[in-house]
Amino acid sequence: MDSTALLGLAGIGGTVVVAGIGVVGTLGSARATASGQAALEEQKARRQVYAACATAVLGRRDTAVGLLDRFRDDDFSVAAAQARLDELEELRGVVAGAVGAVVVEGPYGVAHCAESAALHVEVLAGRLRDWVSAVAAGRDREELVASQMRYAREDQGLMELAVGRLGAECRRVLHPDERDSPARPALWRRLLPRA
Repeated sequence: MDSTALLGLAGIGGTVVVAGIGVVGTLGSARATASGQAALEEQKARRQVYAACATAVLGRRDTAVGLLDRFRDDDFSVAAAQARLDELEELRGVVAGAVGAVVVEGPYGVAHCAESAALHVEVLAGRLRDWVSAVAAGRDREELVASQMRYAREDQGLMELAVGRLGAECRRVLHPDERDSPARPALWRRLLPRA
């Protein structure tokens, strides 16, 4: 073989090596893009599941607090309280489904907070269920409120803390670089007894 043939073979060999490097680079880039796309889709799915759960828990919480506040109203009506209680009971299934989705989606910390928030809302809902039943059976509402409201407000405070932890844990997972946010004054206003 003469030098021209060797030079030609070296050129072809160099082209093959460069092409191989290009193929490896392209495959690596495609894998990285697919991996990044999968991570983005997973975060999007989590965001939707967490949002549905938070919305359901907050809706049930607000319904429970609204019913609790009705017990203090001068124009209290057993029929209106029963209607609000029925709404509260309908939301139980919605919350259970949303919490179940979070338990499946994970991670454990968010799942635990979702279960805890749902449980604390249910504790207050159970107390309110008993109150509506007792007043419907003839118990004096004012006496019931006077003797039991502090326990209901304790339940409400624990519920608010659990719901707040759920939101914070969801944000921690979805936005790991975000720093803690300042305390929400609206939470504390809800916990203060009405004058």
